[in-house]
Amino acid sequence: MGDQVGDRANGGDQHVTQARTPIYGMTDAELESACEQSVPGLSPWAHWTSELYSLGKCLRIYACYPRFLPLYVYSDHGAGLHSWFYPHELANQSRVFLTFHPLKAKRSRALVGKQVIQVPHPWIHYRRSRGIKRLDPAKGTLVFVTHHAPGFQWENHTTEEYFASLRSLPERFHPVVLCLHMHDIRAGLHKRLRVHGFPMVTAGNTSSVMFVDHFYEIVQGYAFATSPGWGSQVAYCVELGLPYFFIGVRPRLVNVSHKEVPLGEVGFQDEFHREFEERAEALFSGVVREVSQAQREFVETVLGLTSNVSRARLSWILWREFFLHIKQWWPTWIKPIWCAARKHGVVGVVRRVRDRIHASRV
Repeated sequence: MGDQVGDRANGGDQHVTQARTPIYGMTDAELESACEQSVPGLSPWAHWTSELYSLGKCLRIYACYPRFLPLYVYSDHGAGLHSWFYPHELANQSRVFLTFHPLKAKRSRALVGKQVIQVPHPWIHYRRSRGIKRLDPAKGTLVFVTHHAPGFQWENHTTEEYFASLRSLPERFHPVVLCLHMHDIRAGLHKRLRVHGFPMVTAGNTSSVMFVDHFYEIVQGYAFATSPGWGSQVAYCVELGLPYFFIGVRPRLVNVSHKEVPLGEVGFQDEFHREFEERAEALFSGVVREVSQAQREFVETVLGLTSNVSRARLSWILWREFFLHIKQWWPTWIKPIWCAARKHGVVGVVRRVRDRIHASRV
């Protein structure tokens, strides 16, 4: 079911094979396997936000920065609509924060000890430089199921009414296929959703450098994409030229245990956040046939494509931070080296040699 695609990891020689079945869907075993497959790349992670969702891979390519060196910058990890910071985005050792949002850098000038720079989202250069385009002919609608995150849960996002609204879409929007996030598959949501009868796919492990490739492999084959509300995928799809629309009642996000925001229903971060959310709601509500100019301009702004930071300047910033963190080089490499040594049996060999030497001396 579906064809097997061999992927080249981060421009190197490592490959991973993942079932890629955009229209007909993936089995439970294929979904689960895709979320466990991870190509970590050649560099250890200094900060997770600048690496997750293949951001580190694409950022290195965009800035002509070696793929085996750590990134000592913090960043947005998606194309969000909020323009202020969560606690973890400030409480870290990085001196530089890279953002895609048009207001985040402007609103942070009063911050002490943190340089905030708006840069273009590196996925876009990656897509364009590799000639990734929509397939012709494209068919069907890809539904991005609103996904949960650790400490949070969504309410009223997988109701029978929602799936009924998907079934009632006009014929030109069919077949309808669900796209699930790694967190939801690991929580078993895919098994519970089988009762609704829709095929399912996933872009797989969010820590893999191949996530961006798997995402585009999926979305490029569809004629439309949808969800109940905003998510980073809206910007990526529209930038690709894929018509996107909101359908269904916007679900409630509830914080059940996360320490960075108050417990209970999660609302707007501030009035700027509300303004962006309301603008997105106005632009994408209602079934559409094509991407409008207003939609494209909105996502290009959110993706930081209006940034005046050149690739050369960004490269200089990454190199500067690398040399300024010289004392962190070895600590950053210790964990991946230790894990690799254990994986390949080196640790066991060293321990046996040590034991033999010790026994010979007794």
